[in-house]
Amino acid sequence: MTKIQIHYAQENCSYYTVCESTEVRVDLSAVDDFYRRMGERQHNNYLKFLEFWQSDEGEAKLLAPKALVKTISYDTFKEVFGDVKAKIPKSINTVVMAVWTIGIDLEKKSSELTSAIGSMMTGLLVDVAGSVALYKMHDILFDWIRDNITADKNKFICGEYYPGIGSMRQDLMENIIKLGNTFEEIGVKASGTSLLHPRKSQCSFIGMGNEAMEFHRKAERCIPCNGKRCLYYQLGGCHVEVEHSTKY
Repeated sequence: MTKIQIHYAQENCSYYTVCESTEVRVDLSAVDDFYRRMGERQHNNYLKFLEFWQSDEGEAKLLAPKALVKTISYDTFKEVFGDVKAKIPKSINTVVMAVWTIGIDLEKKSSELTSAIGSMMTGLLVDVAGSVALYKMHDILFDWIRDNITADKNKFICGEYYPGIGSMRQDLMENIIKLGNTFEEIGVKASGTSLLHPRKSQCSFIGMGNEAMEFHRKAERCIPCNGKRCLYYQLGGCHVEVEHSTKY
């Protein structure tokens, strides 16, 4: 199993402290169940992928999860990112910027396998495993921020906001990369677009305040969303839209 390498810094700090999270466990049981229902031939394709995934050339080599976490004041957040019109509670006075990625190696291997004769399904399923890992990272990172930042500052998590989701602008990406120095730290960049590179990278802002409040915690769906054409949907529903309604 692989742990997330977390690069953490407070505002105005010139360096990042590097630490590790708990293990990222890629749960492929839904994929297994789906291909069992498809019949023996399709399930054999899954088993071929699983053999590769569990080999030394699979998960152990391809997953390189890294995250950058930086605390900033709410005033800095508004100054750097301009007029953000998301419905942010007035109780928030500190913002945690988080960027996370599984790295570039899995993306390259998936493309290589998908283009090779006889390995297309293995390549596609490698990509699926990468997406499952990315969204699992979100849960682990969220809990790490709660346990190591909010608790240390005697604050509470009041909400989570995604650039490009809802009313937040997608052109924030360049400012995020610059503020966090993410390319030098964890290899994530944005080349004049609303997308991050490597593709399996994501970012969010987590708001903190002095009072506990209830909110819906969830990983947002992909953009663009392929609906019923998406493999994840076919596996029994959108696996990334799992909500946790609780008080933090």
